[in-house]
Amino acid sequence: MEFLEPIFAIFPTIKAVLLAIIALGFLIFIHELGHFLAAKRAGIKVNTFSIGFGPKIVGFQRGETEYKLSWLPFGGYVQMEGENPSEQTGAEGEFASASLGKRAFVVIAGPAVNLLFGILAYWCVFSVGLNADAVRLYNMFTGQSIDKTQEGVQIGWLDDDGPAAVGGVLPGDTIVSVNGDRITNWMTFSQEIQLNPEKELELVVQRDGNLKTLTVVPEAVSNPRVEYGRLNVLNQNDVIISKIDEGSLAAQAGLKVDDQIDTINGQKIYNVPNFGMGIWNPESGWIGTKYRSLYNNIHQNKDTLELGIRRGDETITLQLPVQWQIIAGVQKNSTAQKAGIKTGDIIVTLNGKVVDSKSLYSELKAAGDNSVTLGLIRKETEETVTLSPIDSSKPDEEGTFLGLKWDTFLSGMELKAPEIPTQNYNLFSAFGKGIEATWLTCTSITRILKRLLSGEVSPSHLAGPIGIVHITSESAKVGLTSVLFFIGFISINLAIVNLLPIPIADGGHLLFFAVEKIRGRPVPRKAQEIVQQVSFFLIIAFFLYITWFDSLTLFHVLRN
Repeated sequence: MEFLEPIFAIFPTIKAVLLAIIALGFLIFIHELGHFLAAKRAGIKVNTFSIGFGPKIVGFQRGETEYKLSWLPFGGYVQMEGENPSEQTGAEGEFASASLGKRAFVVIAGPAVNLLFGILAYWCVFSVGLNADAVRLYNMFTGQSIDKTQEGVQIGWLDDDGPAAVGGVLPGDTIVSVNGDRITNWMTFSQEIQLNPEKELELVVQRDGNLKTLTVVPEAVSNPRVEYGRLNVLNQNDVIISKIDEGSLAAQAGLKVDDQIDTINGQKIYNVPNFGMGIWNPESGWIGTKYRSLYNNIHQNKDTLELGIRRGDETITLQLPVQWQIIAGVQKNSTAQKAGIKTGDIIVTLNGKVVDSKSLYSELKAAGDNSVTLGLIRKETEETVTLSPIDSSKPDEEGTFLGLKWDTFLSGMELKAPEIPTQNYNLFSAFGKGIEATWLTCTSITRILKRLLSGEVSPSHLAGPIGIVHITSESAKVGLTSVLFFIGFISINLAIVNLLPIPIADGGHLLFFAVEKIRGRPVPRKAQEIVQQVSFFLIIAFFLYITWFDSLTLFHVLRN
């Protein structure tokens, strides 16, 4: 049955993509439904109600209207009698024959439904409760922190030779503003950096209670889609002891779960240490350099290390004997698994020699195509296995040694950053938060549109249908709350974009209506036709442009 495993493996991805396509189709459906119901209410004849464009897949006729599903799912339309200027006869029931107020009502109904659905989606999310991933989406989409008391973001470790360090940024600095815009969360700070490659940015930072103004120039990094900026910094987070093994050296030293580690051997700790196999890879970059430096600092003091601990309001110092534990992680159906290694095994020796994380990486890399013998401890029982490349029947996971990887823990304790607590609201306060989030989303989208028009942001940063489906499917893998929040965001986007004064969009119709109101008569049909045809081809070209970059990005993600 091994030949079926790749098929089974992609089932979750297929499920997520289908969910994303259905969600996007639903948003289009309710948008067109808004137009449809408003047209019926206004007494306008509706000839066609279509989900999608192009040739019909299935459909049926009911009354005066044909309802159909078309081949291209990323769109849809309601075709009203006399809506096209070339088809207008002046007969009753035509769109153009309705009063100006009724026509405006029909046009604005689609975006209004999308906006209302965005409010409803946000309301549902707040009613259920925002988990950590939904909080990150809130920060990203609204440009605000859900915790209004938060001011600025703190810098953790940074590249000693990177653009932030060159500009004078230090670990522990709090970023207050970028180019005069106040920063309240890491997502908005990251966006500002990414959108401004090789441009001077003025940072106001708080350091030791004082404000300082610094100038940084994000380095330019290219991916298949667009060039973006990078400062080579990490967001500072507290280092919390999440687990202590019973009877371990950490337990004997007096450490407790939820203790915060502030310093190790007098060195301030700004981010959760990582001592796994990945830090020894030369491609781990400056972040790997930081982790290796900390590892070596501890490893050089082989007997004990000094921990600065915060426990509630108390600050204490403890001496901790050093003992490394290398915990194996094994890829399913890999060479390592077939050799008998199991996830959770403690790796002790390689070819009879005691190893630590660093020497294990270098010895396995040096072994190349030669077999190696690993000494393991499994549930307090010693095991010996032979890991041989010749036992490999298919490629093992990239970034592992024949499907073997590992994490390294210090003296029986596990470390992590504090979890973002779930934000809970009652039904009424959730509705208020939904309204607030919708308003903040609208203002955030408006700011991006202004930056697009001014040329500050390239259109290649935008996501088209393929990009939206990909992001929605990724959100679906995280959880229902996150995907619902993202769908609400897309629905609000549809409302705003459709209200832009683009001739073939709803906003374009409203613009024609405004001109008609001022002139006292409609815009000439010929002029309407020319403007709509030119706009149609421009929109198609823009659609293809965005879709091309979406495809490049998706191909890059799948390949890696």
